[in-house]
Amino acid sequence: MAFVVELVFRGEGTDRPGLAEAHRAYWRRMAARGLLLGGGPWRDGAGELLLCEAPDRRTLLRVLHADPYARAKVVGKPRIREWNAVMGHVALTGPEPVPPVIPVPPVMPLSAREESAVREELTAHERRIAAMVLDGLTNRQIAGAFSVSTRAVELHLTRIYRKLGIRRRAQLAAAVHRSEATPARAPAPPGPTAEAWPYGPPPREPSGTAGTP
Repeated sequence: MAFVVELVFRGEGTDRPGLAEAHRAYWRRMAARGLLLGGGPWRDGAGELLLCEAPDRRTLLRVLHADPYARAKVVGKPRIREWNAVMGHVALTGPEPVPPVIPVPPVMPLSAREESAVREELTAHERRIAAMVLDGLTNRQIAGAFSVSTRAVELHLTRIYRKLGIRRRAQLAAAVHRSEATPARAPAPPGPTAEAWPYGPPPREPSGTAGTP
């Protein structure tokens, strides 16, 4: 706690010169103990100003009463005011408060099985498309096999990559292997079937062709 102390000399001060050195030596010791931050006489010689640091007012009063000036009664009752230093040198304001450091528990790497469980599981349709990609089919060939647009295949692959946590086609084989969800690869279907593509049923055959002997 910081205090501003004003000492006012009494009378003519004929006794002060003989006590001045003892007074300064005393406050040098207080400065070494961290009780005095700074101080000195007024220019007009009427008194002194001391900037002190003490845990409480009672402790400060004991320090002031032990001053040779106070013991010789060459100063009157000190004027003491608590001071809240918020600007200026760090010796006055103190260091900036450091925010508490909150310990972060270490993140343990997931095993391949745990990593697979965290990610969403591929649907049967997505596993079939992934298998076709791993067999070397292009997006256009996959789209032709299901009678859908190439854009539809691209959207489906984007969803597969997101679930597997990858970004490129070249990463698909390793990701599927890690997921431990790759079924036995089935050959590409000869033509579209109602359950083969999740975007809706395939187009119907033209009228008059079905059931023609």
